[in-house]
Amino acid sequence: MNRPGTLPFWNCSLLLMGVMGVWFGIQQVVFIHLGKTYDAYLALSGYGMKSGHVWELFTYQFLHSAYSLPVGLLHLLINFVGLWFLGRAVEARLGGKRFLLLYLGAVLAGGLLQGGFALSGYVVPESYETAAAFLRDRFGGPFAGASVGLCGVLAVFCRLNQAVILLRVALALAVIFSLVPVFIPSDPGLAHLAHLGGLLAGLAFFKLAKGRGMGTGAEAR
Repeated sequence: MNRPGTLPFWNCSLLLMGVMGVWFGIQQVVFIHLGKTYDAYLALSGYGMKSGHVWELFTYQFLHSAYSLPVGLLHLLINFVGLWFLGRAVEARLGGKRFLLLYLGAVLAGGLLQGGFALSGYVVPESYETAAAFLRDRFGGPFAGASVGLCGVLAVFCRLNQAVILLRVALALAVIFSLVPVFIPSDPGLAHLAHLGGLLAGLAFFKLAKGRGMGTGAEAR
């Protein structure tokens, strides 16, 4: 077992990077070269939630944009950089098991928040069809959310180093930027509410971890 603050070469952050890279390659082959869609079964959507596709609450996390290779590669690169610098730092403080708990917990929390709004457009009574149509159009999906787990990691990283004012500002901006697209239409395929859910889950995890002394460090006050 590694001492707190140390990280083995084969760590969870590196594993997640590998899974994302492999899955991105599979996406390109299946979607572009074979011409088959995965949205109906893997991306997070209101129809999927209505149909009982509960696995979408996790599978959406490993999807990147396959409609544009440059955009997808940029998204993948951002996640790689985030996991390499932020993920490894947080994992070194928490340990691999707790880091995975944080990451997957953020994914689930984001999925539940985004999925709940996505589902709402399908369960609103028929007498409120205008509202239902609005909810389906704005939140119905399908959504890819490969940065949601990273949002939870970002929140914990900022709280662990909250003495750095710039990181406090970065965390506040991350919350704001995840909220703005909810009210202002933007790319309909991006899971903005899931990003917010990931951030909030990270903050909740830090508070819980701090209360139980789960390796957050003496300076995390």
